[in-house]
Amino acid sequence: MSLAKRLLDHAAAVLPAAQRDWAAGMKAELSAIDAPDEALAFAAGCVLAAYRRRINPMRIALTSARLFVAALAMLAAAFHVLPTGYWLLVLADLKLSGMEGWAGRLGMFRGASAEQAIGSLMQFQPWNFMLTLVMGFSFAAAAWFVVKGRMRGLFVAVLVGALTHTARSAMLMAFWPAPSHLGFAWLNIAAFGLLLAAGLSLHGLDRWTRPKLAAA
Repeated sequence: MSLAKRLLDHAAAVLPAAQRDWAAGMKAELSAIDAPDEALAFAAGCVLAAYRRRINPMRIALTSARLFVAALAMLAAAFHVLPTGYWLLVLADLKLSGMEGWAGRLGMFRGASAEQAIGSLMQFQPWNFMLTLVMGFSFAAAAWFVVKGRMRGLFVAVLVGALTHTARSAMLMAFWPAPSHLGFAWLNIAAFGLLLAAGLSLHGLDRWTRPKLAAA
C-alpha cells in the first residue's frame, strides 16, 4: 500500500463519525491522481483537514463548559452527601460502640452518655438525613447526565431533587418552624433550575455545532 493511501486511511479514521462518508470521496479523488507527488500532497492535505474537523474549538469549548457545570453540580452533591454521611457514621459508631468508639470521644459529646449522644443526633430525624442524601445523589446524577448530554436523565434527576427538596423544606417547617429554613430553601431550587437551564443550553449548542453529514 502506498504512503498516500496510508495517509488517506488515517484521515478517514480521524474524521468525526458523522463525516466518515467523506472518506469515500477522498479515496475516489486519490484514485484519479496519477502523479505520486500530487497524490502524496493530496493525502497529506486530507489528513490536515481531518484533524481540523476533529479538533473543533467550539466543540472543545462546549466540552469544557459541560465539565465546568458538572463540577459545580458535584460540589453541590458533596455539600449534601459528605456532612450527612459523616453524621450517619457518628450515629452508627455510637450505636455500635457507645462512648468507647471514636465518635464517643468527640468533644461535643463530652460528659454525655451514649443514649444522650444518640438522642441529640436523632433530633435531626432520620427522614431529614435520607432526604438530604437523595438531594445530594440527585445533584451527582445530574452532573453525570450533563457530561453525557442525556437530557431526559437530567430532567428526571432535577425533578427528583426539586421534589425531594420541596418535601424536606415542608417537613422542616412543620417540625422546626424557623425563618432560616425559608431563607435557604430557594438556594437548592435555584441550583436545580440553573442546572436544568445549563443542560438545555449545552444540548442546544451541541446540536448546533455537531458536524453535519456531507451532501451526497
